[in-house]
Amino acid sequence: MAKDMLDAICAAEAEAKNSELNARQTAAQMTAKARKDAAELISQREQEAEKSAEDELERTRAEGERAAAKAAKNAETECKRISAAADKNRATVIKKAADALLG
Repeated sequence: MAKDMLDAICAAEAEAKNSELNARQTAAQMTAKARKDAAELISQREQEAEKSAEDELERTRAEGERAAAKAAKNAETECKRISAAADKNRATVIKKAADALLG
């Protein structure tokens, strides 16, 4: 009977060691999977953030180009206005300058 009890204790101890080993292996596998999943998630989020930043940069670039085109058009309009005013007043300015020189 003592031998049966000793055998049962040894079997229980062996089963406990196997259970512990299995638990450690399972925990290691779960940890590895969690790390892999986390790395994939981080990579996915980085790609999404990069895409979002590129989209925002492209929108900003397009807005800048539109603003530059508008500013160029406004500048051209203002130059034409100034040129027209100069053309209109050129004869008067030259006459006044000549009169002033000739006394």
